[in-house]
Amino acid sequence: MKKIIISSISIVFALFLANSCKKGNISGDASNLKLGAYITLDSVINENLNFSDPSATVSISINGKGSPIASVNIYVATGASALDTTTWVLIKNVPFTNGVVLSVSTGELSAALAKVNSSIQPGTQYALQNEVVTTDGRYFSVANTPSNFSGQLGYNMALTWPATAVCQFVAADAAGTYSVVTDTWVDYNLGTLIQITAGPGTNEITMPIYPGPLGPPVDAVPVVVDVNPSTDVATISSQVTGYYGSASPGNKVTLTGTGYVFSCAGYITLSMTINVGGSVYPGYTFTVKKQ
Repeated sequence: MKKIIISSISIVFALFLANSCKKGNISGDASNLKLGAYITLDSVINENLNFSDPSATVSISINGKGSPIASVNIYVATGASALDTTTWVLIKNVPFTNGVVLSVSTGELSAALAKVNSSIQPGTQYALQNEVVTTDGRYFSVANTPSNFSGQLGYNMALTWPATAVCQFVAADAAGTYSVVTDTWVDYNLGTLIQITAGPGTNEITMPIYPGPLGPPVDAVPVVVDVNPSTDVATISSQVTGYYGSASPGNKVTLTGTGYVFSCAGYITLSMTINVGGSVYPGYTFTVKKQ
């Protein structure tokens, strides 16, 4: 594949040719165009937000491109579509310098959501939207930046970033009866009930995943899921979980994966890779909700 090298000047010119040109017939006159601005992601500091700690923060550091930038407005998208600007609620305005850290605390996010009669729900990922404000008073965000620019990894734009509300993991709270919400391998009927137990380790749970009842499973064993108690991030180390269809070497199942376990909300979502007799199938999603 050819490598595409794009200079910063050409990026900004192409980007804001579509978004910042003056109305009227420009007839190819570049003097009718204005240089726009956007921000790039320098580093992700934290994307998990402890919803029970008002001072906990999510944060990223950013740099600027194009016209001089005065500040950045940070919004939270509260509607079904993160691109629907009518649902954006302003969290705060941050003065800009290259390398500035944008941060949002639990308290600040809670205050913004309260404006639309909502509150932070653990297990929810919130879309934070950055709006660049130039020194001459113009505004740039995903709302007026074409997706073929903002969505390209090569541009490294930091216009949208996530905040996942997490809570302190307690294995005993996670134990119980769960209903299957999502199973992309279709080994369970949606609504099937499964039992999850605490342990064997302090920050572990044990649960049936794959092969499921529609497999059919042979010699199936439950999966041990390790959970980071501070971030709710789940890890499934490589485990043999039984056989798919028949107990033969070609049907032996090994499972690995990552995801989240929200014990306080009774919600678990996992993305896994299945290895059946040496054939690898990534991207298996399994989500359950406590009853």
